[in-house]
Amino acid sequence: MEEYLGYIILGIIYIISITVHEYAHAITAYRLGDDTPKIEWRLTLNPLKHVSLIGFIMIFLIQFWWWNPVHINPKKFKEPYRDELISSLAWPISNIFLWIIGILLIFVYWVLFEVPQSVILYWWDLISSILEFFSRFNFWLAAFNLIPIVPLDWYRLVKIVSHKAWEWMEKYAGIISLVFLVIFVVWPLWNIVWTFIWDVASALFRFFSFPLMQVFY
Repeated sequence: MEEYLGYIILGIIYIISITVHEYAHAITAYRLGDDTPKIEWRLTLNPLKHVSLIGFIMIFLIQFWWWNPVHINPKKFKEPYRDELISSLAWPISNIFLWIIGILLIFVYWVLFEVPQSVILYWWDLISSILEFFSRFNFWLAAFNLIPIVPLDWYRLVKIVSHKAWEWMEKYAGIISLVFLVIFVVWPLWNIVWTFIWDVASALFRFFSFPLMQVFY
């Protein structure tokens, strides 16, 4: 029963995080002058427009997932290089925002329901665990997508640093994405990256928790 509950919680957190993640990119690109997200009906918080069914199922099968990326047309931006980078930043910023919201919700929950310090210091109850995982997952998602390589969000940074490198990456995007998937699923690199970012998220969670505990308690 607990295993199924964990899957349900993971699925809900994934859907919320990815939906906000993609909506932030869509609305930012639209505000910067690109109407492509509007044409493709991505200016919505409806998860069905953003979550890939197959990618969602892969969470539970191989612990690797993907989603339906928002398409943009940089030619429609007033300042193509600058605006494309800004719209790409909307992705990680949206998840950092959710990460902070998750931390704040934990402390609000503790205060409103008068959770004893013994629970806070020595073990988590179910609600605290869910909110903590929600917070850390979003930090992980933000940090992971800042890696400047196809198919991750911030590979567009390469366009500014080296246009030739970006053209090569665009040309072989399909092959690079496939190699990327194989490396992370087959090799232990996926666990290494996941563990490293997760540990950083844990450290930052504790760092922000200390001053908040002084405020709430």
